[in-house]
Amino acid sequence: MLQTIRDKAQGIFAWIILILIIIPFALWGIQNYFDTGKEKPIAVVGDHEFFENDLLRLYDQQFARFLEQGRSEKELKQMALDRLIDDEVLLQAAMDKNMAVSQGQVAQFIRSLPFFQTNGHFDEKKYHSLLSAQHMSSAQFVAQIQRTLLLEQLRRGITDTSFATDAEVDRYYKLLKQARKIAYFILPLNTQASQVSEDEILNYYDSHPDRFQTPEKVSVEYLKISIDQIAKTIEPSEEALRQYYQEQQQAFTTPEQRHLRHILIAVPAGASEQQKQEALEKAKEIRQKLLDGGDFAKLAKEYSEDPGSRSKGGDLGLVRRGMMEKNFEQAAFSLPKGEISEPLETPFGYHLIEVTGIQPSRVKPFDEVRGQVLEAVRRQEAENRFYQLGERLAQLAYENPQSLEPAAEALGLKIQQSGLFTRTQGKGIAANPKVRDSAFSEDVLAGNNSEPIELDDGSVVVVRVKEHQPSKLRPLKEAHEEIATLLRRQKARKQLESQATALLAELKRGRTIDDVAKEIKAKVKTMEVTRTTPELPEVVSKVFKAGRSEKGKPLNLMVALPDGNQAVVQILEVKDGDPSEMKPEEREAMKNNIARLYGLLTFKEYQAQLREKAKVKVNWPPSQ
Repeated sequence: MLQTIRDKAQGIFAWIILILIIIPFALWGIQNYFDTGKEKPIAVVGDHEFFENDLLRLYDQQFARFLEQGRSEKELKQMALDRLIDDEVLLQAAMDKNMAVSQGQVAQFIRSLPFFQTNGHFDEKKYHSLLSAQHMSSAQFVAQIQRTLLLEQLRRGITDTSFATDAEVDRYYKLLKQARKIAYFILPLNTQASQVSEDEILNYYDSHPDRFQTPEKVSVEYLKISIDQIAKTIEPSEEALRQYYQEQQQAFTTPEQRHLRHILIAVPAGASEQQKQEALEKAKEIRQKLLDGGDFAKLAKEYSEDPGSRSKGGDLGLVRRGMMEKNFEQAAFSLPKGEISEPLETPFGYHLIEVTGIQPSRVKPFDEVRGQVLEAVRRQEAENRFYQLGERLAQLAYENPQSLEPAAEALGLKIQQSGLFTRTQGKGIAANPKVRDSAFSEDVLAGNNSEPIELDDGSVVVVRVKEHQPSKLRPLKEAHEEIATLLRRQKARKQLESQATALLAELKRGRTIDDVAKEIKAKVKTMEVTRTTPELPEVVSKVFKAGRSEKGKPLNLMVALPDGNQAVVQILEVKDGDPSEMKPEEREAMKNNIARLYGLLTFKEYQAQLREKAKVKVNWPPSQ
């Protein structure tokens, strides 16, 4: 199963895995193992507690972006909380079933991820850089990977056991490839035939004032500070660079790595003492064979019960501290090269370890990393100045609420200006919804400076309104033709719908579609459509949603088209797809897809049942 994951760790699958494993502790609240504080949990699943920080972390990372789609913050936070609970319920179910992922599997999976590779090989620098960017230690990341793979194991244990029968494939193919023969004619919308009085126009104008309001607009002037801009102005001394290099030498040190291979004699969770003893004796026998000159790779392929490394002769590749189980790591990094360890007990069973190569730790020379040091020192100093300037900007903007000039003069900043924008749309700095929300706030519209606004690029701005154009009702004269056109179209649509309904009634009474169309001088067209026919998509959609007519009797329907026209349609014949036309590989692919769908539905039902039976206590939202 894990090999399948690795094989598919490309493209969109790779990004899905990245989202699952890189977001620090978003799914299971792992951070609470390190720092829970004394606050009251917002949810408890079994013995595991979730706190507000867990909810906010997941909300910010995965759900807040949907605010712009009209969903409320409360609704999205509830979705985030449900995600936390559901994933924890699944994790506990996997652990109850004694499912496990070995350290060797975790290490190999990490090394196989394309995000950590350069030219197809694991890149230690990339690994550290990405973890550092996420503020994660290696141990925390390994724990996250292990939990992710454990949940994947549980999910695939259900989805991969689903199946579809040949009869189900046949039924699906018949529907998928079904063709329907139709006859139809189009009734054109004629807006010119509809008359609209001045009283109707005036009445509509008076009844719908909101439709004829000009959008409220503002333009702003603003001050902006950013870390990147500040960093460009900093030129640290050579002494400062070398001092930083000495102080942060660990960051420029490649840690010791060891090339390991092992043989695992697995011991299942909850094993009896007799089972443990039998496993230990087996490990001792294999060790003796190795000491007697046995080939490690061959013995690993024969005896090892680690599916991740067995086929590779027990090879785990290069490993550094923090990637393996604690006892395993301690033994591996104290073992001389070429020596076989005594049987080592871990939660997975008994290991025999051999170190086949050692790459000692190495400190990169200053000249090799000078560019990195320069960038880091600039960034560090820029961040210090940024926070100082940010505090000073906030203070000056608050103390001088009617103008940005004092803050601009004191901080050496240039006052910039935006164009006019609305509450929902703007360009430049006004493209950011935080800026628009602040600009249209009551306090800023009253003429005051805004509070500092943190933007996504790490910069901070303070805005004040330069020009305000309130929303106002457009004069009737300006809206007159718009209203007349709208009302004529409404009347024409209603008249056309009545005409189509009457013609449909004629068809249902048994008249032919040709006779009905001839009376109104419409042209009948016939065509065979499938679900993928690109012409007249609204007609095709409604045709395939309609049922089957009685044998020999056409099925009649009318369809409103986007341009206002009406289509009167008869379904003359329904012809199912022929399963015998499927090629063997096509049938197999379709069977797999249907089985996969069944598996996903089964997993969803299983997840819902677990949630229903789980001991879940929710204390959110907090009482006001």
